[in-house]
Amino acid sequence: MRRVPVQPTYDATRMANPISRTAYYTLAVRAADAQRPKPILGDTFAGRFMNDDAKALWEEFKSFTKANASNAARHAMIDEHLQRAIAADPQAAIVIIGTGFDTRAFRLSGGQWFEVDEPEILTYKESRLPAATAPNPLRRIGIDFGRESLADKLATITAPSSVHIIIEGVLMYLTRQQKVSLLKTIAERFPHHTIYCDLMRRRFFEQYSRDIHEKIVGMGTTFTDLEDNPERLFTENGYTTVDVASIPQRAVEAANIGIPAFMVRYFMGTLRNGYVIAVFRK
Repeated sequence: MRRVPVQPTYDATRMANPISRTAYYTLAVRAADAQRPKPILGDTFAGRFMNDDAKALWEEFKSFTKANASNAARHAMIDEHLQRAIAADPQAAIVIIGTGFDTRAFRLSGGQWFEVDEPEILTYKESRLPAATAPNPLRRIGIDFGRESLADKLATITAPSSVHIIIEGVLMYLTRQQKVSLLKTIAERFPHHTIYCDLMRRRFFEQYSRDIHEKIVGMGTTFTDLEDNPERLFTENGYTTVDVASIPQRAVEAANIGIPAFMVRYFMGTLRNGYVIAVFRK
């Protein structure tokens, strides 16, 4: 069994508790979105996790309107894929790797849910939103990504039906070797599965994401191994591409963030195609 090392994103000098600041950021995006008159996502559970640390972090990031809308849009897009998958197979297993403050097990109907993340995150989640209160079967699996084997943790999951893996907001922080190892670990445990993930192209990063990336670097982590054809990671490892869709296009169609939707659709190709939700099947 292959161990998958994942670089921790903690910055203990800036936070009172060892929860990833990137997890707090995406949480704060969803909590703020839920308070909008017309939310992109509408995650009404997100607010339960908003403590003083998360609120302070949001003050640093709330001005990044476009990036925040894209974060809410990517979550909504994966939701829609999962809703279709669960409608086709209500007993489907949904495994979320690096789950953070994901609340899909509470918001979507059907499926057997498995949340995999650092123990500190899952312990805090459990205190605010216990797994036993989810309307769907939910098991939370703690893992120290830097020291424990992901393969061993996945081995505890029984999936008699179809398997759906969510890797959201994770791949841009991993090296190529870590990403390949992650895919091999998943495939060894679940030979047939579907992956839902977000992919960022290098040109998109260079043109649109450098400002928010400076903030992310300040949180103790960084984007790595960006390329202009990130789909190759999957196709070279035996996956078939099922769907690729623009996150910025969805964001501008769902919210007024200062960019006309028709401009993105017809003229701004680097923006439109540079950050996507992709679905791969093995």
